[in-house]
Amino acid sequence: GDLVLRPLHVGTIRRDKSIFTYLRNMGTQIDIPILAWYIEGQGRRILVDTGGHDPAQGDLHQPYQREPGQDPVARLAALGVRPEDIDILILTHLHWDHASNIHLFPKARVIVQREELRFAAAPLPFIRWPYRMVPHFSLSSERFEAIDGDTKISEGVSVHLTPGHTPGLQGVAVRAPGAVYFVASDNVPLAETWNAGEKYGIPHWPSGLHVDLEAYVKSLRRTEDLGDIILPSHDWSVLERAEYR
Repeated sequence: GDLVLRPLHVGTIRRDKSIFTYLRNMGTQIDIPILAWYIEGQGRRILVDTGGHDPAQGDLHQPYQREPGQDPVARLAALGVRPEDIDILILTHLHWDHASNIHLFPKARVIVQREELRFAAAPLPFIRWPYRMVPHFSLSSERFEAIDGDTKISEGVSVHLTPGHTPGLQGVAVRAPGAVYFVASDNVPLAETWNAGEKYGIPHWPSGLHVDLEAYVKSLRRTEDLGDIILPSHDWSVLERAEYR
């Protein structure tokens, strides 16, 4: 049937807002959701990102909370989906809050950009911390299906290499009946960074955490053409709808 995209709230982190708004809002603390996305239709069950580790494993990344029932398996169970039902797992990038639970989906193809794997193996020192994974990351690495650039994943679903926040970040375009939705991941962390004209004076504002600002700006311009509706990665507004059709 037709593709449906559902946001999954899989945790909450508190951060200085400047991490998401380059050189702006320093000292302003905000609580933001960690999101994964479930795509169903055309005979496929696809999960985009997996959220963070179990907080019981220790204070690897704080402040971070995951309430009972917020882990990705529980969120999917509420939709009638078991972990082994996931056919394809797309990792937008390999930061801890997007890629810590690969091991929970044993039958899924795990799709990641080769450039992201390269960088994650030896990140620049000052942005090493988001890649500090729970051990399951390395245990899952033999399952990685490394791709190079824009790739069709299944009917109506494609990934697009959009470097900026990380060198191998990929967004996901979902061609649903009502619109083409683009899961932009952390290139667009907040709605206000995408629709930045009024607040920041330019159309789009980059994240404070990035590796190549020039590539990032090009990716943001390109993102304009990748979807009718751009979905940010850490904004409460996306949870106002249970599904996107």
